[in-house]
Amino acid sequence: MGYSYKYLPDIVIADVAFVAYGDTPAEMFRAAALATTAVMVKLEDIHLVVRREMTIRAANLEDLLYQWLSELVYVKDLENLIFSEFDISITRDKNGQQLTATVGGEEIDPHRYELGQDVKAVTYHLFEIKEVNGRYEARVVLDI
Repeated sequence: MGYSYKYLPDIVIADVAFVAYGDTPAEMFRAAALATTAVMVKLEDIHLVVRREMTIRAANLEDLLYQWLSELVYVKDLENLIFSEFDISITRDKNGQQLTATVGGEEIDPHRYELGQDVKAVTYHLFEIKEVNGRYEARVVLDI
């Protein structure tokens, strides 16, 4: 596996910050989605009952990641769905970047698993994507 994430406890006080890593942008996006979800519930508690296709377009990789994570929060709020499986591909053309993903998860069931913190939004505070030694890193702050 070429992706991972770690939380940054000393970066922000009232929010949650993390860095997501990946050998490719798609792996980094997957790690960021897992980190965002893991703030709310234990990943291993999520059953793969619902599958969904998602497509997002943006001018650049930073905007694409921001919109991707924001879409996951939006679906959680609107449809009460949370995901732990993310099969992601990212393509680029003259108009920008496109993410295509198949996600798997379920409706949030507070009686079956312990809820963590509710993510309200993705912020642009300290938001950054960079390539370091051939790996991609994204720093993200979530409003909780």
